[in-house]
Amino acid sequence: MELLRDVLKNISEKNGATLFGVANLLPYKKYIEEVYGKELLHLDKAISIGIQYPKDVVNQLLDGPTHTYLYYYKILNAKLDDIALQIAIEIEKNGWRSFPVPASQRVTDDRLAGIFSHRMAAHLSGLGWIGKNSSLITKEYGPRLRLVTILTDAPIAYDEPFEGDLCGECNKCISACPSGAVVGNPFKEDDPLEKRFIGKLCDVHLSRVRNTFGKRICGKCLASCPFGK
Repeated sequence: MELLRDVLKNISEKNGATLFGVANLLPYKKYIEEVYGKELLHLDKAISIGIQYPKDVVNQLLDGPTHTYLYYYKILNAKLDDIALQIAIEIEKNGWRSFPVPASQRVTDDRLAGIFSHRMAAHLSGLGWIGKNSSLITKEYGPRLRLVTILTDAPIAYDEPFEGDLCGECNKCISACPSGAVVGNPFKEDDPLEKRFIGKLCDVHLSRVRNTFGKRICGKCLASCPFGK
């Protein structure tokens, strides 16, 4: 089904996406069931699509939250959701099943996890690695990007997961985090999120920011990353 993959990638690129990859989820079936349940387990591929921010829009976050970042956050999410919908429809036109996962998702108030991890899909699609800040990091854009995922059972060619962790000894995201949420341990598939990132600390900080700025925005761990800066 190389032709279908090419068609889907073309839709993605024509609509402004700069990253496209496909992950094979079969080796991670048990993990996916444990974390996300059985509802979408029949969809064994994940198409990952990304669009980068203008670099300085993110870099400004080192000085504090900005309305410019918030504006483009919404713009990029809407654009990615539109691309995901077009791709999902194209897949179904070809007789296969699809489930577009919204770009910005939070299932419940007490969980930072969503329907499915965009970062996991992007990593398994070969787009980048999970950094110490728990974000997807690419060589070209660093963590300065937004992602969307389309789950499918279409038999399209998939990419290999990104190998290696290029963060090395860098700890800039740890130093930049005002909440102490970024622990600094490298990503390991079997480790719980809390071993790398303490979500509750980040959540408390974002609530404080909302009280002063009006919105839950930080992003210092993104702006401090030297990749893509």
